[in-house]
Amino acid sequence: MRATLMYGAGDVRVEDVPDPVIKLPTDALVRVTASCVCGSDLWPYGSMMPEDGPARMGHEFIGIVEDTGAEVTAVKKGDLVVAPFAISDNTCEFCREGLHTSCANPQAGFWDGEPEEGGQAEAVRVPLADGTLVKLPVAA
Repeated sequence: MRATLMYGAGDVRVEDVPDPVIKLPTDALVRVTASCVCGSDLWPYGSMMPEDGPARMGHEFIGIVEDTGAEVTAVKKGDLVVAPFAISDNTCEFCREGLHTSCANPQAGFWDGEPEEGGQAEAVRVPLADGTLVKLPVAA
């Protein structure tokens, strides 16, 4: 599949990369239908050192669920979903208070912490899918 990678300041490329796969039973695979460049992408675009690249790009996207791990219950194949910039379980004390960016789950974090994933791609593996993905209320 095709994905966007940043190699250094101002050096962004679209390249072929391996297709994502489910690694954990809490993962989902999402075919990306829309993605964007976030303002926070501008910091590495202006200052990323080449030795820090390449890095996958994209941490906010919309797409269709293609597959889910055995423990995913909140979304199913065919659902239209949106993913925010934080990966969270939506069950910990912080998430219950609306502080998803402080999720206590060891798998939680931000998309830049997932080196093989990024929303500016044809597809993405979403960790902690039940907490990270938000199903959009659209008619099927």
